[in-house]
Amino acid sequence: MKKTDLSLYPSIRALLLAGAFLAAPAVHAQQCPSTAPVFADEFNGNTVDTSKWQFQTGDGCSYGICGWGNNELQSYQSANATVANGILSITARKQRVGAKAYTSARLRTLNMPAGGQWTHGRFEARMKIPTGGGMWPAFWALPANTTVAWPASGEIDIQESTGQKHMFALGTIHYGSSNANHQFLTSSIYKQPDSWADAFHVYSVVWTPYKISWYIDDLLYATKVPSDMANPADWTFENYPYYLILNLAVGGDLGGKVDDAALPQTLQVDYVRVYANPQPSLSGPHIVEPNTAATYSIVDEAGSGSSYAWTSPTGQTSTAKSLTVNWGSSGGPVSVAITNSCGTFNKRVPVFVSPQLVRTAILDDYEGNRNLGYTTVTGQLNQSSANPGPNAVNGSPTVAKYVRSAATAYDLITMSTTLVPDASFYVRGDKAFYMDVYSNAPVGTPMLLQLENANVATASNFPLGRHSKYIATTSVQNGWQRLKFLLNDRIDGGTADTAVNRLVLLPNPDTLTGHTYYFDNLSLYGH
Repeated sequence: MKKTDLSLYPSIRALLLAGAFLAAPAVHAQQCPSTAPVFADEFNGNTVDTSKWQFQTGDGCSYGICGWGNNELQSYQSANATVANGILSITARKQRVGAKAYTSARLRTLNMPAGGQWTHGRFEARMKIPTGGGMWPAFWALPANTTVAWPASGEIDIQESTGQKHMFALGTIHYGSSNANHQFLTSSIYKQPDSWADAFHVYSVVWTPYKISWYIDDLLYATKVPSDMANPADWTFENYPYYLILNLAVGGDLGGKVDDAALPQTLQVDYVRVYANPQPSLSGPHIVEPNTAATYSIVDEAGSGSSYAWTSPTGQTSTAKSLTVNWGSSGGPVSVAITNSCGTFNKRVPVFVSPQLVRTAILDDYEGNRNLGYTTVTGQLNQSSANPGPNAVNGSPTVAKYVRSAATAYDLITMSTTLVPDASFYVRGDKAFYMDVYSNAPVGTPMLLQLENANVATASNFPLGRHSKYIATTSVQNGWQRLKFLLNDRIDGGTADTAVNRLVLLPNPDTLTGHTYYFDNLSLYGH
C-alpha cells in the first residue's frame, strides 16, 4: 500500500525482533505442503483476537506518517472492526473524527503473542472486497525491522483493489534505496463479466528465497524475481521477517475520489492463514477467447511419484502434468487431482469464455465510413495511404499511416465520438474495440485505447475524466493483424459510463520510439 510505519524504528524493537527473525519458519521447496498453518485466525469468536492482531488507530500522525503515507482521508478506529458469524468486518463510514471525515480500521500482527512475523511461506486470506469509489482494501506485509527505513526494507502487497475498479486485483512489491528512489513492480488480474467484489476469494502470496508469486483461488497470476528489477541488488526481501496488515483505507493516492453515497462499505475476511510451505496450484488463463486453445499446468508441486487426473468442460482429459483445452463458446471448471508421496490435492480453475463478438459499428475505415472527429495528433497522420501489404486480414486499398513521434513519450491521437453511449459494456467484456494494425514495431508492442470525458479531462488533471483504458499487443511485425483491445484499467470512478465522448489512441506509450503504423477498420464489436 506504499505505507511507511515510522513507529517501528525505536531501537528496543530491533532487539525484540532479532529473536523473531531467528524463529521465523523458512520454506524448503521440496518439502510437502503444510498440513497445518503456523498462524491462523478463523474469526470464530465475537471480537478481534488481540493475541493475534494489534489495532493501529488515528490518522497516522502519531506514527510519524500523517495520512498514513498516502494522503488517506480516514481516521482508523478499533470500533470499525467487528467479528461475527466467522467473519471479520472492517467498515468504512462517513464519520468525522478530529480533522478526518471518514473512519475505518487497520490491524497488524506485529509482535503478537501468537506469533506475527515470518520470513518465507504462503500467506493467504479469504476475503470479499468492497465496491464504492474511494475504497482501498488491502492485505499486505511490512518488514518487522527497526533499523532500515521504507522502502529499502521492502513491502509486499498480497492483495489490493479499489472500489471503482473492483474487477481488478493487484499484487505489488515496493523497494528502493530511499524515498526519492522508491520503485515498485505490480501485476493485476481482472475478472469478467462479474468482478472480484461479487464473492469471497482466496488471495495469497508464496514467498520463497528470491521469488514472490501471487495467486487468486490457487491460480498463479504473477511472479517477481530480482532480475525483474532495474537493479537486482534492490531485492531486499530475504533480509527481514514480515508482519501482516489488514485495512480498508478511504481515498488517498490509490483510492481516489470518495463516493459518499456508496458508504458505508465493508471489507469482509473469512480467515487469514500462514503456512510454512506452498501447496500445488495452477497456471493458465481464466478468461479465454471463443474457439481458442489454452494450456493449464501445475506449479509449486512437491513430492514424488505423482499421478494426474485432469478433467475439463470440453471433455478433454490428461494424465500428464498439463492439459490443453480447446475451448468453444462456453466455459466451466478445469480440474485436476494430484496424487503423490505428499498426498492427494484437488485443484480447479473456473474459466470464462468471452462472448463471440461481431462488428456492430465502424468508427473509421479510412474509405468514407468515418464516425470520429480527430482533434489532436502528436505524430504524423495520413488518413488516406496505400495498403502496405494486403492480405487475408486486410485487403483494403486505402488505410491510415501514422509515424509515431520519437520525441514524445506519450504520443497520442485523440478522437471525438458519440458511438459509446454506455461504456459499461466494454468494462464487462460484452462489447470491445477492434482495429487492424500493420507496423514495423517489434512483436509485443502495446497499443493503448483510453475512453475519456473530454469535458473534464485535461492534460494536467489525470486521472479525472478518464473512464477506462484497454490494451492490445502486436504479435506480427510487418503484417496485418486484427487486434482486440482488452480491459486494462477502470481509471476514474467519477466518470460515468454514460459520459464518454472521446477516444485516445497511444501507440507504444511511455517510450521514445518512432515506428510507422498503418491502421484500418477501427470498429465496435458486440453480440
